[in-house]
Amino acid sequence: MSITSEELNYLIWRYLQESGKELSALALQEDTRVLEFEERFGEHFPIGSLVNFVQRGILYTEADLMVKGDGSVIEQSEEFDQSYGKNFSLIQALEIDRQKYPEIVAEGRFALAGDPAASDAMTSAKSSMPETANNQDFIKTLKEVSKIPVSASAQWSTKSELILASVEQNLTLALRTYKNEEESLIETSKLIAQLSIIPGVSTTNSESNEVTVLEWAPDGNLLACGMENGNLVLWSANNKLCNILTLHRSAILAVKWSSDNSHILSYDVQNTAVIWNTSTGTALQIFELKDDNSSEVLGVDVEWLGVDKFVIPGLQGSILVYSLGENKPVGKLLGHTATLTGLEFNTKNRMLLSSSEDLTLRIWRSGSINSSNCFYGHSQSITCAQWLDEEKVISTSMDGTVRVWSCRSNAQVALALVDGTPILCGSLSPDKTKFAIGKMDGEVTVYEISLLLDKLRDNGNSTSVQPLSIPIFGDFQSDEAESYVNTLSWDSESQYLSINYSQTKVSVISVE
Repeated sequence: MSITSEELNYLIWRYLQESGKELSALALQEDTRVLEFEERFGEHFPIGSLVNFVQRGILYTEADLMVKGDGSVIEQSEEFDQSYGKNFSLIQALEIDRQKYPEIVAEGRFALAGDPAASDAMTSAKSSMPETANNQDFIKTLKEVSKIPVSASAQWSTKSELILASVEQNLTLALRTYKNEEESLIETSKLIAQLSIIPGVSTTNSESNEVTVLEWAPDGNLLACGMENGNLVLWSANNKLCNILTLHRSAILAVKWSSDNSHILSYDVQNTAVIWNTSTGTALQIFELKDDNSSEVLGVDVEWLGVDKFVIPGLQGSILVYSLGENKPVGKLLGHTATLTGLEFNTKNRMLLSSSEDLTLRIWRSGSINSSNCFYGHSQSITCAQWLDEEKVISTSMDGTVRVWSCRSNAQVALALVDGTPILCGSLSPDKTKFAIGKMDGEVTVYEISLLLDKLRDNGNSTSVQPLSIPIFGDFQSDEAESYVNTLSWDSESQYLSINYSQTKVSVISVE
């Protein structure tokens, strides 16, 4: 098989288009014949063709590595298979070629004048080869420290204590307490409660009533369990039923506590939002937003803007701003044109981040009805959007990319590609040093956000044509049957990450 330079140009142009680098793609477009190829062959090239092509090159290098000089295949052991499957990457493939065919070092009249690397290039090239195993490009495999039964949802407590809540088979709520012991996680206690026997939670006939949302209060003393039938059950950390809030008539999609623990904002699939008093269980405000021409969900998230204001999805992609005690919105944010997929308020800069099915992210400043930033680049649904600091946000998408955006420069500043595998969820650690993503193939990747922010600061936060690559801290793949990742949850100290799968047991991994 061979490939011409024009064909390679077209693959690179397609990659730039898919990655949201329009300026780079335009520059390449002006100097090549890529538009002719697009017109003739574009429909035959799927998304991610260049990445797929490179992967096939890696597989060729893999096969070459496994065959001895005499043509016999290297004997494979279980240890070899684990190391081989986890650690082989593009960097290692290039390293193999570099060892076979070392680079020709520019010396003498071919060396750049004043280049300090030229004088000791051979020495540094030789010395760097044995250090490859310690290079940060080698991704480490994260260690699984605990496993619990299949759960509809699992969430770490917001307390400093290691308490993991999960809802298991037959609506069994389990509260497990752990402790650190010699680099391992030991379960010290487990409290069990049968939600199915609680009036209003139990079902008749063959109706199902699963838990759709688990959300701890900021102080970690109460746990809200949103149900499929619309009920909201409040449970204490010491395993006691506190209240059952009944008003929703359909499955609850989102539950958010106010920062002072006094109110809960809940939202269901019929676009009904309710404000609850957590002490009395009283519904203080009810908002029913319906579009007579459509039955679709307006959004899947809600958010508090302090202790007395909140936002909920509105019609046609709008965001409605309400105050406690007011039945009419005090503001309406227009810009998005489709279902809202995420909302997050930054308490430090007082700005709201939103994401939508219209494939954009927007930043809203306090006191303004117009977005101050609008980020384009994702080609499929945005599945997560969060603030990294007061100036940068991170997003994930079904298009298999993780992107970091700068509000100051209104541009993308960092990017990670995951071979086109859809990313279903993402979660930033409480200390904001790491970001985890869960993919459709069941793999979890953790990125080193603190290192990325250091690199951006070293670069003076400048926006170059090529975004920085997001450093990877490590990854994890469950050894059980394939299933996709539902949710991710960090403990309050950012040491452990729970991974909720669609069909298999919940894994807890160490991220230190």
